[in-house]
Amino acid sequence: MKNFLIVVVVIALIGYIASKGADVYNARGALDKVAEQQLGFVDENSQPAVKQKLVDEAGKLGIDLAPGDIHITYEDTDVRSIEQKFTAKIAEFINKRVAIQLSYTAHLVGIPLRQEIAHSRIRQIQARQKERPEMQQLLDATPQ
Repeated sequence: MKNFLIVVVVIALIGYIASKGADVYNARGALDKVAEQQLGFVDENSQPAVKQKLVDEAGKLGIDLAPGDIHITYEDTDVRSIEQKFTAKIAEFINKRVAIQLSYTAHLVGIPLRQEIAHSRIRQIQARQKERPEMQQLLDATPQ
C-alpha cells in the first residue's frame, strides 16, 4: 500500500511538471509569433510602440518581460533579394534589416529557465528607376 501511494504521488508530480512545461512551451511559442508579426511594424519612430506591444502581449501570456529585455535593430543593409538582383540593372533599392531580440526568464516549478527569441527580416523601403543614358537619348530624339 505504501509503494502504491508513492507511485501515485510520483505520477501526479510528473504530470504537474509536464503540464507546467507545456504551459511554458506554449507561452514561448505564442510570444515568438507575436515578435515575428511585429517585425512588419518597426521603423525609425515606432520602436517604443512595438516594445510596449510586446510587453503587453507577454503579460497576457503570463511572461514577465521588461522593455529593457527587448532589443530592436533597424539599420541599412546591402543585402538584396533574388528578385532585386535580377532587376538591379534597371532599379535601385534601399533595404533595411529589422531584428527583434527578446530575453526573459520563465519559471518551471521554481526553476528559472532563460529564454531567447530572435527574428530578423530584410525589408525593402524604397525602389527607384535607375537613370539610363540610352533611354534619355531616345526620349530626347523623339519629336514632341
